[in-house]
Amino acid sequence: MENLYHLAYISKNAIQGTTDEVSAQIEDILRSAHRNNPARGISGALLYSGGYFCQVIEGQEDQVEELFEIIQMDPRHAEVRVLQFVEIEQRGFGQWSMALAGVEDQGSLKVEGMLDSKDQIEMAQSAQALVQMMERLVKQHQQLA
Repeated sequence: MENLYHLAYISKNAIQGTTDEVSAQIEDILRSAHRNNPARGISGALLYSGGYFCQVIEGQEDQVEELFEIIQMDPRHAEVRVLQFVEIEQRGFGQWSMALAGVEDQGSLKVEGMLDSKDQIEMAQSAQALVQMMERLVKQHQQLA
């Protein structure tokens, strides 16, 4: 059994259009993930906040890297930045091929601060806090569904 990895990244939304058009594209991203991720052994969560995508993908290293390459080439994402790529003991989002942590137009995240940070320790702490927040949001979102 190969080791599990998780990759957390932030990207700027490059989708042009109205709020409804952006929401439709986010739904398309989720449908694609639900269709493709189980065969890859990928789980994770997606959050859209204030013009940024925040996503965690988990799985075997080669599968995570392959999916991340696809994401980086997706024209809906710009300024893709890895926050964390680490080996993990167990999945945080194992129940979901891609859970939705939420969609909000007004960003409650301090994304620019994370992106501007040059301090690796600060970046790692921000990434860990983001992942923990997404885990809480996914659980809340699932309870409301």
